[in-house]
Amino acid sequence: MVLIVNTFRNLLKWKSTLIYLVIVSIVPTILSFVLRYEIYKDTNTLTNQLNTTVGIYYIVVFMWVLGIPFLLNNAAKGIGLIANEISDGTLGLLVSMKIARTKIIFYKWLALFLSMLIIGVISILLNYTIITILSNMSDNIKVILAESIPGLVKYMVFLCFIISSLSILISLIVKSRVNAIIIITVFIILIFLIMPLFKNFLMGYYDKYYLYYLDFNYHFSLIYYNFISGASNLTPDSQGILSIFMGIFNMEQAVDLDMMMITGKKFLLTVPVYDYLSLKIIFFVWILVGVLSLGVAMRILVKRDIS
Repeated sequence: MVLIVNTFRNLLKWKSTLIYLVIVSIVPTILSFVLRYEIYKDTNTLTNQLNTTVGIYYIVVFMWVLGIPFLLNNAAKGIGLIANEISDGTLGLLVSMKIARTKIIFYKWLALFLSMLIIGVISILLNYTIITILSNMSDNIKVILAESIPGLVKYMVFLCFIISSLSILISLIVKSRVNAIIIITVFIILIFLIMPLFKNFLMGYYDKYYLYYLDFNYHFSLIYYNFISGASNLTPDSQGILSIFMGIFNMEQAVDLDMMMITGKKFLLTVPVYDYLSLKIIFFVWILVGVLSLGVAMRILVKRDIS
């Protein structure tokens, strides 16, 4: 129990945590002023305001609040948990105290997981507070965004479990902490930036070579969309904004061509989601990846010679 408490305290040092939260608040602050002075003009209807706000809000959470900085910050901490013990020679001290090696891994993972949950919840609430106060949005939009918070928390719990388990495993497989951080950084950047940007260029090969099995952006986007879509019925305009960095929408079928020919105006339909893979299977596979990563990490430490 002492190991969990000490690890937890080291992960949640108030200075580093405060700096991180200040950095995370930058994008919501900028977004708030964009909404206030560009989107919420008197000439803009409430419907347009709502659709644009919801789309931007969800994509900011996916890419920023629970995205790249959140995952990089916590993954780096997770990698350091074991790597630092090995480099400092303190891992041998823990083993000499007759603490089972499996418990060392589990306790450190649990402390990391809990610290990620706390940071994640604070980040979600901070993001919501900043946007709703500074943007001067209507009460109706505030309520809709507030209803999404439980879904965002559920997605955050899923993310925390996967990243915490993978970072612990990588810290044991890769001897150099710097190399381990590079690996997890490339993995995260690949999911949130590279894959969605290059997917359109690979559409001719995407189905043919079953690239969706390796498209982790598609996997995480589908899980995220499942959690947030339960809170509100996303409109085609909101889905269009999400499609910029979430490669799950078939935007080619978003326009009602018949109505456009009749009226001469562009009518948007609810954008269908690509059903390459079952959501339940994707969710189960990634949970299994997390469990196996933790199990393999325990196995590696049990077999490792620590002098």
